Amino acid sequence: MTVTDSPTSNSTSSWLDPPPAAVPDPAAALPDNGPELLTVARTTDGFELSLALPLARRSELGLVRSGDELVVTVAGHRRVLALPSALRRCTVAGAVLTGGRLVVRFEPDPALWRKT
Repeated sequence: MTVTDSPTSNSTSSWLDPPPAAVPDPAAALPDNGPELLTVARTTDGFELSLALPLARRSELGLVRSGDELVVTVAGHRRVLALPSALRRCTVAGAVLTGGRLVVRFEPDPALWRKT
């Protein structure tokens, strides 16, 4: 079998064409009333970002802030999350894995927030 980067000469579609509409959306199978995968909430001293990680174990979890992104590694699988603008102006104050969720606490960085 040969793999090519372009369609064959007798093909009418391009490899750049979007998939046919008949392809189902995998996200449609998720329940509408399930827990949200990622939430951000205001707290009395800053913000909390909560990420659903139901199968994660503390021993296999890594968390690093890299500029405006949060890098989460679970059992060797790495995901880079772009932080919302409010959290970009905060420092990471701590994190805990509880109830199948990673909860990361953020505190405002006074040098980056406007004074009122």
